[in-house]
Amino acid sequence: MDDKNLNPLRLLMGLGIIAYFAWLFIQPNPNQQPEGPATQVPPQTTTQPSPAPKAEPVADTCPGQIEQVGLGTNEIRLRVTGAASTILVYTDQGNVTASTTEAGSGGEYRVRTPGPATAVQLDNCTPLNLR
Repeated sequence: MDDKNLNPLRLLMGLGIIAYFAWLFIQPNPNQQPEGPATQVPPQTTTQPSPAPKAEPVADTCPGQIEQVGLGTNEIRLRVTGAASTILVYTDQGNVTASTTEAGSGGEYRVRTPGPATAVQLDNCTPLNLR
């Protein structure tokens, strides 16, 4: 085969590889959440009912507030302001309770879950719906 015939093909392959890596670097990180406070989202209807967070007595003011939430398939990351002693994470596979002293420090916490989180709650504060 003549080398002159392969040069345009090599050029196209090289440009395709460069474009692919440029596209990867331009894409936003799927694990990164937008800046700003977390907002409560109304629950969506699903074919399989999920366990709803139980309403516990809520104090007038909660000492800890969830500032930012990062969701993964088997974990949830929280940025919390104020003070909290426990984190309760609701999932379709079951609920997970974690102590803030073991889950992280400095307002950044990470809790491993058996499945995607549907809601999260600090101490006896109102649960934050994640659906």
